[in-house]
Amino acid sequence: MKALSKIDRITKTLLVLLVIGVWGLLLQSVIRVPHVEAQSKTAANQPGQVSPVIKARGLIIVDEQGRERIVVGSPIPDTKDGKRISPAHGMAILDPQGYERFGVGLMDNGQMGMGFDAPRGTGDDRNTERLHFVADAKGGAMIRFLNRKTSVPGWIRLGDDDKLYLEFVDVQKDKNKVVRRRIGMSGEETFEEPFNK
Repeated sequence: MKALSKIDRITKTLLVLLVIGVWGLLLQSVIRVPHVEAQSKTAANQPGQVSPVIKARGLIIVDEQGRERIVVGSPIPDTKDGKRISPAHGMAILDPQGYERFGVGLMDNGQMGMGFDAPRGTGDDRNTERLHFVADAKGGAMIRFLNRKTSVPGWIRLGDDDKLYLEFVDVQKDKNKVVRRRIGMSGEETFEEPFNK
């Protein structure tokens, strides 16, 4: 009788381990954990010579309440507000509500950009970006300023002639025109163009 009881206990233990193993495999197939590798550029057996390398597609840093605050990715996920203009590889810093306040990345369209956003509720929330730094795919560069209405009141831009310009933009919707004032080393010029809605 004792032998049957012992076999019964072993059978139950093996059955419990089997169920745990099956659940583990099921959870692994549902919850995808990115593959991470730790490697050494030098021999691991040499004391003081270890240089670990971690390979991953993404990294998410959370705050003490478990909220995502820093996201590093290749590609970096789209924002809470919508899709990016092009897939980007870089980093974003999020506010406590999960909205992006800072981002830097190299986009698949060849543009390297960095943007600084204002807090939501301090202007038109369709675009909270206020500063946008760009080195574009054609070798150009600019710093764009956006106001609380998401309009562009000005730029600092490297022109097609490789000269630096400070440009002010005045959108006059009531007069159906845009007035631009550009200042460079060769002087100042003002020109108008129709307002395109």
